[in-house]
Amino acid sequence: MIGWLPAALIAAAVMAGLLLVLPGRKQLWPVIAAAVVLGLAGYAWQGSPEQSSAPARPITAKLKTAEMLVQMRADMDVGYGAGKQWLIISDSYARSGKYDYAAAAIQAGLRENPQNGDLWSGFGVVLLLAGDGQMSPPAKMAFANARKFGPRNRAPDYFEGLVELFEGRPAKTVEIWQRLVDDAPDKAIWQPKLESQLGGLKTMLQSMQPADVNKNK
Repeated sequence: MIGWLPAALIAAAVMAGLLLVLPGRKQLWPVIAAAVVLGLAGYAWQGSPEQSSAPARPITAKLKTAEMLVQMRADMDVGYGAGKQWLIISDSYARSGKYDYAAAAIQAGLRENPQNGDLWSGFGVVLLLAGDGQMSPPAKMAFANARKFGPRNRAPDYFEGLVELFEGRPAKTVEIWQRLVDDAPDKAIWQPKLESQLGGLKTMLQSMQPADVNKNK
């Protein structure tokens, strides 16, 4: 647990920069995602908080972020049908930053399975990654279709909460993610990861100045 404090302080500093410098969000996206989603969650469910940290290169941070986000989405998939093979191909491309190939693989799957909620969810995540964390109209449509055709899939809500974080509304992220944790199915594989991320975000917010948080609610 000792490792949580420096991680939270670092993430708080990053988030404070985000809230004050929103026009540069595109450039900050890999750093913010790595600090919050990778750093804080990693201490609880992957980590070695006692190990010393090393400066992260932006490209490396972005690819590690993509890998974690793709895995989170995969953990939230609910089907094991024909769409799975396309997601495996797409995920492989997405993890290496080849988002155009990743999107093409999912589009091929959607031509065969246009009502597959997991495929639509995967498409939304790829578009989100390709857009540096921005919820573009196509990404929003993809997640809407994921909800329509896969109502048990929690990924659209998870990534909606993540985008709220990138947009400088961490309190909204806490609200969305807390609801997901509270409503999680029994033994959901993604629940411990989300609980770690949620706990890390709450710790981070507690370490921030109230003025920085409240003005973005």
